[in-house]
Amino acid sequence: MINKKIINILMVDDHYMILEGYKNVLSGLELENVVTNFHTIDNCDDAWEMINTSKFDIIFLDINFTPKNDAKILSGEDLGIKIKKSFPEVKIVVLTTLENSFRLQNIFNNVEPDGFLLKGETTSKNLIRCLESVIENPPYYGPKISKLLRSEMKLKYTLDEVDRIILFQLSIGTKTKDITDHVHLSLRAVENRKKKLKEIFDVFESGNKELLERARECGYI
Repeated sequence: MINKKIINILMVDDHYMILEGYKNVLSGLELENVVTNFHTIDNCDDAWEMINTSKFDIIFLDINFTPKNDAKILSGEDLGIKIKKSFPEVKIVVLTTLENSFRLQNIFNNVEPDGFLLKGETTSKNLIRCLESVIENPPYYGPKISKLLRSEMKLKYTLDEVDRIILFQLSIGTKTKDITDHVHLSLRAVENRKKKLKEIFDVFESGNKELLERARECGYI
């Protein structure tokens, strides 16, 4: 008897119906000598705890999660970065509703996913094909992601976790002077980061309103 390889898959998304849909579709994948086990979870903090206590081969990540003030991991992007750093052997598939090119390139540069799909253009067949490719011969990118990667556009600056924390804290009303409690930076360094973020988003107003509007349009908050 041939022993079948077991592939443990974790799907992280804060929408229950989406998780169930993924699970139902992907359960239809049939590969010779491979058995897939699916697990689901709806937030990044609990997902990170599971990843540290259980062995997963592939992790499907949404990017935007409903913001919670006590969350330690703010987005699927931040979770993906932590996974790549601590568990480089784990394959990551990003599925997102985001379509802003700047945002998508940031995710690609930071996470370097083995699969990358936009939810709006993904069919059941695409999803199954993606999983099959990630198991056998990664990477697999959806049509828009492939087109984006073929373009000659290069990012001059990639937003990191600190930038995203600053934007999140500003979005929930934290004063600039108090953001130092959430990042290991001086007040001057935080102010310099804000200045750089305004340059990136082409914001010229002195306040935070326009910066937050542009960051929200791009899917950062």
